[in-house]
Amino acid sequence: MNNYISCEEGITPTVTTIFSQTRITDIMDQITGGKVHAVHEWLNNQEYTPERCLIIGAYLTGAKLAASLKKTASVTVFDQYPHLGCLVDPDVSYVSCSDDLKAHRWDLIVDTTGLGGISSDILGSLSSPALFVVEDPCSEGSDETIIKTSQCQTLLQKIPAQKRGRLFTSGLATKTSGTMTLTAEVLGRSIRDATKQEGVLYSTAPLDHYERILFKEKDYETFLKKIYQSALIVSSLVNMDCDKILTKNLSCICSKVIDFEGDDT
Repeated sequence: MNNYISCEEGITPTVTTIFSQTRITDIMDQITGGKVHAVHEWLNNQEYTPERCLIIGAYLTGAKLAASLKKTASVTVFDQYPHLGCLVDPDVSYVSCSDDLKAHRWDLIVDTTGLGGISSDILGSLSSPALFVVEDPCSEGSDETIIKTSQCQTLLQKIPAQKRGRLFTSGLATKTSGTMTLTAEVLGRSIRDATKQEGVLYSTAPLDHYERILFKEKDYETFLKKIYQSALIVSSLVNMDCDKILTKNLSCICSKVIDFEGDDT
């Protein structure tokens, strides 16, 4: 982070363009880090250390959780997109065909696929784990259509694990709890907060359709290049701290795993 240019002269000597040291990838990493911490905290509360873990979904949260769990367990990541294996730690097994999972037994299964993700039929075909966690795609700001589309409750009800939990992320009243949704909200709020400050002409962020680059164009190198850009850029007459604004908005996000008893709605 410290290798990035922090500021430069604007279109006239009177104006300065200020770049945050925080990059897009740093924001994503902090959000997913909070989710991973919540899963580990829940596991600790269960007083259970899984030895064989299956993570469903290789994108952002799934990849980071797998990299964390591999320190103490054998971890497999399943995702229907073979090219997403580039996101997964090389020490983690990667599978893109669900049939390859049926012969295995797992202590812990975590589904991170969200809206329109893994089907209950595929999950139901796997051996029941001791622990099962579903990342809830909804947050406190989800509308009725999003809530009705979520399969979180259905998946939790279908898998008869000994302990089940719902990974819930909130704090910014976003429409979903997805890492990209939260990243976009952090950037949007930070742009508005920066612009309100005395002497600021305008602020912007290099937000692109990162998911299209990765999922549709399947261009991992471009995806990396895009997310390694400074997250907030401000044109100002006075010096200011872009990173402080980003940190304030990131600090609002909270993740926790909520125990599922079987009759929750």
